[in-house]
Amino acid sequence: MLQRDYMMRLIAGMTEALGAMMGLRKQQKYEEALALSGDLLEKLLRMKPELARKLSAEDLISMLGQRGTADPDDLRALGRLMSAEADTMEDMGRESEALSLRGKALHMLLAAEVEEYAHAQTLAEGLLASGGVERIIGEQKDEKRADDSAQLLAKLANVRLPRSTGLLAAAACERRGQFDKAENRWYAMLTDGDARASEVAAFYERLQAMTDDRLEAGGLPREEVLLGAAELDRMKE
Repeated sequence: MLQRDYMMRLIAGMTEALGAMMGLRKQQKYEEALALSGDLLEKLLRMKPELARKLSAEDLISMLGQRGTADPDDLRALGRLMSAEADTMEDMGRESEALSLRGKALHMLLAAEVEEYAHAQTLAEGLLASGGVERIIGEQKDEKRADDSAQLLAKLANVRLPRSTGLLAAAACERRGQFDKAENRWYAMLTDGDARASEVAAFYERLQAMTDDRLEAGGLPREEVLLGAAELDRMKE
């Protein structure tokens, strides 16, 4: 309980800290901005920020989990912080470090979404079973929040991501109904050797089970879905 309270206090002050970082960046006080974010990283992860920045996204999540605090709020806080650090490093001309941090930030934010989505689905199923439909609608409205990952998804649209992050990104696009973007993700991963043909085929199978209207709204009409599936079959021959 004390650990959770500590994390909640850190997260509560995150917005103010990110605002302070933005102010320092505008004044071109980049080292001070990184010092501020580094202090927050050390408090979140209980390790030196230089080491934290070198760890993979999976290792960072594993560390949070070992401490019993890897819930969506923690993942989102770490993702937002690393995204702000990436912006600072980009301002400093440290492009490679910025790109690496941005990919990890995206992974954190998408992992948080997956956890929240799973919770919402479980809640909805339970309420439907008990006849609480009105409560489901109310919960969905109350839990609506800004899509922190949308900007990062756009910035990294043409960047090769680690397989685990790429899978999260493709799933996020599909979950949002952005089927054309999901297809782009899958084919980029397939071309780079980061996805299996069977995984892409399963994606097309899920789309073929949807209505024409939904596919149209997602930017991938049924004709294009069928063409994509056929092209995938030719690639497997």
